[in-house]
Amino acid sequence: MSERDERSSSDEPAVRALRAAAERGDATAAELLAQRLAEAGARAEAEHWLRVAAERGSAEALGKLGESAWADGRIAEALQWLEQAAYRGLTTAEYQLGAIHLERGNLDGAEPWLRRAAAAGLPEAMCNMGALSDRRGDDEQAEQWYERAAAAGNPTGMRNLGLRLARRGEIERATEILVEATRRGRSDAFAVLGAISLEFDRVDEAERWLRRGTDAGDAESMFHLALLLDAEPTDPMAQAESRLWLERAAALGYPRALDVLHEM
Repeated sequence: MSERDERSSSDEPAVRALRAAAERGDATAAELLAQRLAEAGARAEAEHWLRVAAERGSAEALGKLGESAWADGRIAEALQWLEQAAYRGLTTAEYQLGAIHLERGNLDGAEPWLRRAAAAGLPEAMCNMGALSDRRGDDEQAEQWYERAAAAGNPTGMRNLGLRLARRGEIERATEILVEATRRGRSDAFAVLGAISLEFDRVDEAERWLRRGTDAGDAESMFHLALLLDAEPTDPMAQAESRLWLERAAALGYPRALDVLHEM
């Protein structure tokens, strides 16, 4: 957005009215003004009004300041803002705090925040409690959390639950859950579906799942499709396509594709 466009968006009547209300001390107006300014590209002014709203007690503003700081790599500042928001009862801030601690390997720091957010009904927190339990090696607890997350509609929980069910032979239910995960945007579930089909020597079915994954841009599906095609050494077209999918998976940063290409 150009400077002129930004100024124009910031000067429209609705924004002027919000600014006037915010200047009179209205915390909600300050928060809404910050949102409009951020949408217009005026990030610095948007942050100013978020800080004003936060000073006036808005938990949502505190949470947004935490999100912004985290996105910019200001970790300590993000934690400070999010803790303030969480102590004011903002469930999304509780989840974000837990997710940050989990990402940084601080399981004990993550657990209380994720539990609180999960108890409040946040599916993402339930799924991350599953991931936390996984890291602790508690398979039973992890599956219970993934079950809860999947039941609440979380696609990552569905994918992780489907993978577990498939590993212990509950193929029909695993397939049903994984298909639902793909419908909800987890394209890497196609790779799991492909692997299940290969386990039962249903090669054509596996290829169909993997191609759907590649169509959705999933690097893992690209890698496994490449391996499937490479199993036809006498077919030069299959070999050429295999190399293509390996290169595409590698370009997306898939480590195993990079390793295979390096060895070729």
